[in-house]
Amino acid sequence: MKKKIIGIAAAALLLGSSIGYAASSSLIGAKVTGLFTVEQNGKKIADAVIINGSAYVPVRAMSEATGTGLAVEGKTITMESKATAIAETGTTVAEPVTTRVLTETERETLRSKMVTGERAIAKYREVIAQTESELAAATGATDVQGLKDFIADLESRIAATETIIADIKAQLGE
Repeated sequence: MKKKIIGIAAAALLLGSSIGYAASSSLIGAKVTGLFTVEQNGKKIADAVIINGSAYVPVRAMSEATGTGLAVEGKTITMESKATAIAETGTTVAEPVTTRVLTETERETLRSKMVTGERAIAKYREVIAQTESELAAATGATDVQGLKDFIADLESRIAATETIIADIKAQLGE
């Protein structure tokens, strides 16, 4: 009798956990938050849906548009670029360069990040100026070294932020 109860409890636990896992990894019942048209050179390729922040586009349509070979074997979809296939034969070909057009929302987000970065740089420079005046008044060797290290850290932050701003400008085409 105990073995039957243990067996039923184990089966219930196993089935319950697998159903819970399947429900958490499934898109069934997920809300579609957007529908977009995917175009290439002004020609519609496919429709894409946005679910939970991810875009879902038909694989075959995208492979045909990008000139990528597509093979389906069992439950595996394999995409192989023509450049890879050509490289295996010993000839060369230039990969096409594709750029994605930013939406106005993405442009505004990038501009906002750029303004925030520029403000941060201005603030870093203010703090560096204050720290340099404190450095002139510092007397202990430990204080002097600590202030110099702090200034060096701020200067590295300025350089990193300037790099980010340059990347944003490149994305915006400025």
